[in-house]
Amino acid sequence: MPAIVKRSELTLHSPVTVDFGFSGLEPKYAQAIMRDILRDSWPEQRRWKQSVYSIRLVGEVAVHYPRSFSPVVYIGEGNAFGRIYNHVNWIVPLLLSVPQLSIQVRVLEVARRNNTKLYSYLEADLLRAFSDRYGALPWFNRQWERGREGVHTYEPAARKVIESMIEVGSGSKYVWAIRPTHNNDQHEPYHKGICE
Repeated sequence: MPAIVKRSELTLHSPVTVDFGFSGLEPKYAQAIMRDILRDSWPEQRRWKQSVYSIRLVGEVAVHYPRSFSPVVYIGEGNAFGRIYNHVNWIVPLLLSVPQLSIQVRVLEVARRNNTKLYSYLEADLLRAFSDRYGALPWFNRQWERGREGVHTYEPAARKVIESMIEVGSGSKYVWAIRPTHNNDQHEPYHKGICE
């Protein structure tokens, strides 16, 4: 039986916020700007390949999911910086479409001696927790990780840190909940996560 995940095995870094706020730019220029902002503000990581991260909208706009709204648009694992650097390709069209929208990346570094893959199980449990709470996968996730779900248990302090990755957050005041229309290139990924 796997050992309980402890709070001491998790390092939650300060969020990386990309205040975009540009409009009228060509996507290639917007992508370059966003990558520069990410590079300049990324936290120092000791185990950079062993991360779980969430990408969230910042501002008055959240995403409309079947059970409620949430700012979370993606949950991922692995080399967070490298993966987000590539995610800019789909983040930029969203930010250019919704003026004054920004993103925030929350990075959770996972370290357990003799288990360098623990982070992948945490991602699976986070995806399941998100789906159970909001009725869908985050907008840009394509699949659940069923084979890794529920393998580990968490001490209460560890669970609290992990769930902070997907919580709406106190003091958040969303006045819009969006979803892509049928003629949007991002409709298929959004809709796919709703139907299990």
